[in-house]
Amino acid sequence: MRGAMACGSGELLFEEKFATLDPAWGFSETDESRTNGPNGLTYKLKPNDSRFLLNQASLYDDYEVCVTFTTETPEKAGTYVAVDIWGVDAKNVYEVDILPASGNYSVYRFQNNKLLKPVPLRKHDSINVGTKVTNELSVVVKGSKGSITINGKKVGDFTGKPPEGGSLVGVNFGTYDDDGGPSTITVSDFQVRKVADDGESAGAQ
Repeated sequence: MRGAMACGSGELLFEEKFATLDPAWGFSETDESRTNGPNGLTYKLKPNDSRFLLNQASLYDDYEVCVTFTTETPEKAGTYVAVDIWGVDAKNVYEVDILPASGNYSVYRFQNNKLLKPVPLRKHDSINVGTKVTNELSVVVKGSKGSITINGKKVGDFTGKPPEGGSLVGVNFGTYDDDGGPSTITVSDFQVRKVADDGESAGAQ
């Protein structure tokens, strides 16, 4: 599998390839849907299932987080994959989502466990669409500004409210109850880098 090629060239602050299960991710001790190894972290999720993994290794200010997702889904599945930014905990976090079956992306915010939609679902031709595809997602955050790059192409900007004193980062992904079958989701690379001087992802075109 490819690495997080959508990432810029800023100093690498953190990288995870999931060859082993670092407890900083908060993994459950046993999970029959989960496997991991040289090819990354893989979950085979039944309809109406999800996983939320917020890494507890460090807090970050002004950073780029990027990840490579590979998805195998039923036709027209609502399966989503997401990068978590500006995280405090599961009840207070932003997430940037990709829906590989429909070619949509979005930005959601959980504030005190209430769901807000800073960027509602939007289609973009940079997303690799299909039942078996790989997508590389990069999110640059600098101050209150965020910038999204998918597969090396900038797709949009948004404004948010980062927590004081730095934020946690992570991933989450899941399926919907009408997906029609299990979905296999693999995270093969996760990186956090310093933001380039201009605050933009070096992967953006």
